[in-house]
Amino acid sequence: MKYGLLGEKLGHSYSHEIHRVIFELSGTDGEYRLIELKKSELQNFLKNATKHEYRGLNVTIPYKTAVIPFMDEISKEAQKIGAVNTISFKNGIKGFNTDYFGIEYTFLKSRISTSGKNVLIAGSGGACKSVVAYLMDRNANNIYIASRNPDQIAVKSGRTKLISYEEINGYTPFDIVINTTPVGMFPNIGVSPLKQKHIKGAKFLFDLIYNPGKTELMKIAENLGIPNVNGLYMLVVQAVKAQEIWNDKEFDNDFIEGVYNEVNKLFKTQ
Repeated sequence: MKYGLLGEKLGHSYSHEIHRVIFELSGTDGEYRLIELKKSELQNFLKNATKHEYRGLNVTIPYKTAVIPFMDEISKEAQKIGAVNTISFKNGIKGFNTDYFGIEYTFLKSRISTSGKNVLIAGSGGACKSVVAYLMDRNANNIYIASRNPDQIAVKSGRTKLISYEEINGYTPFDIVINTTPVGMFPNIGVSPLKQKHIKGAKFLFDLIYNPGKTELMKIAENLGIPNVNGLYMLVVQAVKAQEIWNDKEFDNDFIEGVYNEVNKLFKTQ
């Protein structure tokens, strides 16, 4: 069966290799393709995907919200988050969101609790929506969202506050800092969405970018002695959860760890 990733620019993506590892370790017969499309091409592609034998798709920047109007059905978590990153073509076009699980597993693996914490999120796009949903479910105290696009604010509540990047200093220090923007992602490495003064005093930094493995923002955090992780584990978890949806399977934590270890070794050698 065929699967793939929908996005605008996918030269940075590891998804093809991650799903290849999942296929191998699970004994699943499948192929996974990277599908670069313009926004105007989304509807036609999704409408005809089954004719081209696609069983499921992942969705990445910048189409996690753009695909929603073309879904026949949306899962509860995708409705709550307001973004779709996984599509199944069983009995219609159904949208899901597995990013939430990737975020959850990353915090669990890092042994970081968000309860009662003040959190800064850089960016207000589709990935931010999943992060905010997780933080609210886990009782974060105040969630500050630094955005250049106020109209894209994810979840509005008494615990979320939209701020400009120029305003960040007025709310420091934060307990946890999370980057959901593509700033610093391959090939435009060496830049950071946040400065040292923005993250100083934080206890943990999570950069959802996974290529490069150590972003400029993570280097800044390292210099400040702040524990930090990239988005590779999140990417692996959401990929495994997508495979569960597509193939009606369940994988345990040992399987997830096995996939992550293989993928991590693979990209460390490149």
